[in-house]
Amino acid sequence: MKKVLVMVVVLTIGLTVLAGYLFRALLAPLLALLFDWGILLAGVAGLIGIGYLIHMNLSKLARREKGAFFSVVVIIAFVFTLVSGLVMTPQSPFFRDLILNVQIPVEASLLGILAVTLVYTSLRLVRSRGWTPMSIAFLASAILSLILNLVFINIPTDTPLSYLMMFIRRLPLIGVRGILLGMALGGLVVGLRVLLMIDRPYGE
Repeated sequence: MKKVLVMVVVLTIGLTVLAGYLFRALLAPLLALLFDWGILLAGVAGLIGIGYLIHMNLSKLARREKGAFFSVVVIIAFVFTLVSGLVMTPQSPFFRDLILNVQIPVEASLLGILAVTLVYTSLRLVRSRGWTPMSIAFLASAILSLILNLVFINIPTDTPLSYLMMFIRRLPLIGVRGILLGMALGGLVVGLRVLLMIDRPYGE
């Protein structure tokens, strides 16, 4: 009985959201309510995840496991960010700049690691599969992207070379759009499988 009730709720909400794309004006108040509930549940899930993370790090400190120093860093950073956000609020320019000065270097470091990983992966691809057209294209595109994005390469504007470089730098956007289209199609297929009761992740 409980599984049947869950299936009915999932099917009703899914069909309502799907119908909202066709009858947007008619179902706008109901969709706004459903989206507000979804945001609220996502926030609660985030709080549960944060609580679990803090609990795991405190447990690691209590057991004095290996890597406890990083747990101390995580807890101190979390408490500092939480207190700063409560005192200054996220709208404070100082708090916003403080967070960005940490977030931007971390993101830049992750992107740097990603670039090196891509080059290393392309070399392993060449080593395992040989010099195939696909492996050569992957390696060449990875190295070319790294070279073109170097800061000290200055090309005069309004020249044929600058337009060529601009075109080459925009080529990765094709891959990004392909990934986004794949994610959208994957989400659509998963949603349809759930609505058609083929998959039941809520019953696990």
